[in-house]
Amino acid sequence: MIPDTRNGLPAMACVSAMQKAIRRGMEREAMQFAVELIHTSKAFHSMVCKRLEIISHEDIDTQENPAIVPFVATAVAQAMRWYDAEKPGASRMAIGNAIRLMSRAKKSREGDHFAAAVGLRSMLEGFVPTIPDWANDRHTIAGKKLGRGLDHFRKEGAKLIPPPTADDPYEDEAYRLWAIKQQGK
Repeated sequence: MIPDTRNGLPAMACVSAMQKAIRRGMEREAMQFAVELIHTSKAFHSMVCKRLEIISHEDIDTQENPAIVPFVATAVAQAMRWYDAEKPGASRMAIGNAIRLMSRAKKSREGDHFAAAVGLRSMLEGFVPTIPDWANDRHTIAGKKLGRGLDHFRKEGAKLIPPPTADDPYEDEAYRLWAIKQQGK
């Protein structure tokens, strides 16, 4: 059983309240629960750091601002390095910056839902994907058996959706050189 915080609050309830406060943009309240934990013990400090990294993927719109994930990872790594039970200020500051950034960020649960929808279907229902024909190109055994070469790869294997809006100034040269390389084999 997980012990209570120094002030008698259930630790897991504090972690939960911290996350829910971040989801609601309540940075001060989130930090208050984080502080309750980090001022209690090094183990609870670590729990806060790990949860903040999960929150950065679970509750933040990473499509809108992908820089949040590495920022939070760096902040919690620094907080872990700087942890000092007698002088928690530096560690607390790094944690606070991560909490403020996530509290103010655009939120989305899509990352969590996507991972569950695809991952749990595989685990719980035994779903196995079918390899589409367009994936069988010159890099696969099936594609080689079908005689698919550079032209097929350029048309199907390298297809980008949505397509780029600007011309690629290196595309033609790359395919010309790949064709020369292929002839040398």
